[in-house]
Amino acid sequence: MVTLTGTSKEMEEQARKLTDAELTELAWANDYPQALKARAELARRNDATAKNMLWWAKVAAWSGIVAVVLTGVGIAIAFR
Repeated sequence: MVTLTGTSKEMEEQARKLTDAELTELAWANDYPQALKARAELARRNDATAKNMLWWAKVAAWSGIVAVVLTGVGIAIAFR
């Protein structure tokens, strides 16, 4: 099992180097400061992933709007 040692800042740096699986194992082991740091790192990673996913959702939405407009233009040209 992985452990975090040292000061708060040192634990944060160590947590950033761990995989998600290692952090999950550590985060749910107990309520010690090491587990809290692991939970915080998992939350930070999930937040970054959510922001990235939101950006791609916006790109997809705008692409859909452009596709609808271009379809309308194509239909208008076809019936002239």
